[in-house]
Amino acid sequence: MSQDHVVGKKKGTIFYITLNRPEKRNAINFDMFIAIAEILEDVIIDPEIRAIILKGEGKIFSSGIDINSLLMLVDRYSPEHASGGAPIRADIIRYQRFFTRLQDIEIPVICAMHSMALGVAVELALACDIRLMSDDCRWGLPEGRFGVIPDMGGIARLSRLIGSSRTMEVLSTGNLYTAEQALDWGLASYLFPKEKLFEEAEKLARDIAQSGPLAVGAIKKVVTKGADMDLMTQLDMEANFQSMLLKSEDFMEGIQSTMKKRAPRWKRK
Repeated sequence: MSQDHVVGKKKGTIFYITLNRPEKRNAINFDMFIAIAEILEDVIIDPEIRAIILKGEGKIFSSGIDINSLLMLVDRYSPEHASGGAPIRADIIRYQRFFTRLQDIEIPVICAMHSMALGVAVELALACDIRLMSDDCRWGLPEGRFGVIPDMGGIARLSRLIGSSRTMEVLSTGNLYTAEQALDWGLASYLFPKEKLFEEAEKLARDIAQSGPLAVGAIKKVVTKGADMDLMTQLDMEANFQSMLLKSEDFMEGIQSTMKKRAPRWKRK
């Protein structure tokens, strides 16, 4: 059933991952975490895929966590079964890895959020490389109002993106915020009318597809892995990746296609 709730579809060089529970406002259960990660394992071995678009089916992107999934954990996390919290931490770390797979895959991931994104849905978006929003989108992380915290990267990734002060406000109040605020704070790269959002996401994906996939993958690694490194270490990463890229078939193809004024035929080799 979880496979029906997350649908993967290839369209040329673009791969769509769609949250597909519109009748439940695309509420995300734990099986959907796993399904997204499994889809990514198939995508990474497809040499034709140049970009991934993550979106939601129906009226909104996602209302966040499926409450029924949380209720199923009540017994598992009861004091007699989870003394000291070790089983809880083990589960959280396991699910965090599924989200981190989005960040680690050497293909850019564009998240297109429309109308509303709450809680874990925002955390899912934070694991993506580029975030787009419809101009009517409302978003927030209300976990604090339930007496818990975001634990799928909502604190770690959001604070790196919008700063500690804004993150404190967003998480400690649990308020909803506008798409304009997301744009101003750096959470979203662009805002579009809802009817144009997916079209614009696909246009951006096609632009990415024009660049060499090995180069784009290297850029993603240097940006994401190097973000917390000192400057000299990050410069070393650039040099190491470049030393490999300059020996690739794609580099020669990039040069030849430019000289011959034709579209490149990337091989990811």
